[in-house]
Amino acid sequence: MSERHDVLIVGGGLVGASLAIALDRLGRDVGLIEASAAGGLPAVFDQRNLSFAAATVNALTALGVMQKLAMAPGPIRRIHVSRAGDFGRVQLDAADYNRPWFGQVVVARDFGHALEARLQELPRLRRYRPMRFLGLGGVVEGCRQVHVADAAGERTLLARLVVGADGTASAVREALAIEVDRHDFQQTLFVARVRSQRAPDGTAWERFTDTGPTALLPRGDRHFGTVHGVARQDADAVMALDDAAWLQRLQHAIGWRAGRLLESGPRSAYPLIQVLARALAGERAVLLGNAAQTIHPLGAQGFNLGLRDALTLAELLEDDAGDAGSDALLRAYVARREEDRQQTVAFSGGLARLTSNPAPLMRPLRSLGLVAAQRGSVQSMLVGGAMGFRGVVPRLCRGEAA
Repeated sequence: MSERHDVLIVGGGLVGASLAIALDRLGRDVGLIEASAAGGLPAVFDQRNLSFAAATVNALTALGVMQKLAMAPGPIRRIHVSRAGDFGRVQLDAADYNRPWFGQVVVARDFGHALEARLQELPRLRRYRPMRFLGLGGVVEGCRQVHVADAAGERTLLARLVVGADGTASAVREALAIEVDRHDFQQTLFVARVRSQRAPDGTAWERFTDTGPTALLPRGDRHFGTVHGVARQDADAVMALDDAAWLQRLQHAIGWRAGRLLESGPRSAYPLIQVLARALAGERAVLLGNAAQTIHPLGAQGFNLGLRDALTLAELLEDDAGDAGSDALLRAYVARREEDRQQTVAFSGGLARLTSNPAPLMRPLRSLGLVAAQRGSVQSMLVGGAMGFRGVVPRLCRGEAA
């Protein structure tokens, strides 16, 4: 007889694991399909730096994840934004809003270990690992068939609701025949840890150029996490640079705001391609996180948006103890996520196009925009979005008790 769950999550990465933790407190029967074997971490938990918005920190603290971090996160107390060749700049200070910080910087691998430690504390959770998702079958007695395979062979699981949290190349999305809209920014983003002459003081520096953003994010280990966008055709050459030339390139891009850059860890490269699912739900199935939308990392909103997906779904399941995969619940989910999703996608994608446009006419327009962004009303809107307070904000993101 097939194993049956209220909710079956496909994908044990950042969003899928967070959803499993959020659902545990509801007493739902949850299964988690993971490609990684016990003792391993998904590839997404690498050395990249995750910038958690304040709403995300609130939620992950309520879920008991932040407390599991081995390294203290780096608080973002100030944000400084400028663009090469344009006048004007945006400077934001959390103290002006009576807050200790706008967000916190966490190393993805450390976060992966924290999630794993928290998952191990959930005795009700059924973890299938390592297991491959093969496809979806029909609906049998109110449950969707989910075809999977592990070392023992192929089998079928049943779930009231199937959650696709399996990333940009989502097999669940493909099984649902949901089409996507793609936009290739023709940029590659390099990520590394760097040490500077001056230790981080809580300031996040972001500098836009024709080929993408460069940023220094304050980590908790007295290093900066750096991201550096380059034109796609230059990516191989940048990867081939020795450390000295790489640091020189970064220094030229970001300037001397943090002093001389002295040392860099290994570089990782990620092509920047936006992928937006044309629908978020199918019959007894829903898409979350990168499976629903993979967006430009400008503004560091990707995981924050995905976590709000997961927490919105968990909140709806908490408020409605009935059928986890009912049409009514899925319609409510799609409606509740619409504003946040549209605004965040428009902000990240639109700003990426605007800031990398080399047309001479755009320079004065961008400069005027930077000046306008220093005004109180515009700045407050930017701060609210950066902190994750867009649309209908899930209760846990607002800091309400779990």
